Amino acid sequence: MTTENIEKLSKRAIVFYDGSCGFCQASVQLVLKYNQQQDLYFAALQSDVLQAVVPKAQVPDTLPDAVLFWEGGNLYSESDAALRIARHLNFPFSILYYFRFIPLSFRNFVYRFIAKHRYKIAGRTDSCMLPSPAQRARFVG
Repeated sequence: MTTENIEKLSKRAIVFYDGSCGFCQASVQLVLKYNQQQDLYFAALQSDVLQAVVPKAQVPDTLPDAVLFWEGGNLYSESDAALRIARHLNFPFSILYYFRFIPLSFRNFVYRFIAKHRYKIAGRTDSCMLPSPAQRARFVG
C-alpha cells in the first residue's frame, strides 16, 4: 500500500470484521444492503489494513472478537462499533444507534455474549466472502 492510499483510507469509515466468521460475513452483507449512501468500507481484521490505517497507539494488542470500526480518526470496538455502524444504515437499522443511551457495561455484556457464540450461531469459514463486482470497490486490503 502506498502512502497516498493509506492517507485516503484513513479518512474513510472502515468496518474491520472477522473474515472467518459466518455471522460477521452475514452482518457485512446486511450492512452492504442497507448502507445506501455507500460510505462504509470493509476490511478483514486479518488483513494488513488495520495496521496500515490506524495509528499503533489505537490498535489493541489482541484483536477483539468480531468487529472494530474506524471513523473520524477514532477506533471503536464492541457495542460502540456496532452502534456507530448502525448509524450509517437505512431505517429500521439506523434506530439501533439510540441504544447508545443504554449503559455501556450492559451493551458490551450483550455484545460479548453474541461475539463469544458467533461461530455456534453462523459457523466458521475458511475464507472471506467474495463480494459482487459492484461491492468490490468497498472492500480494502
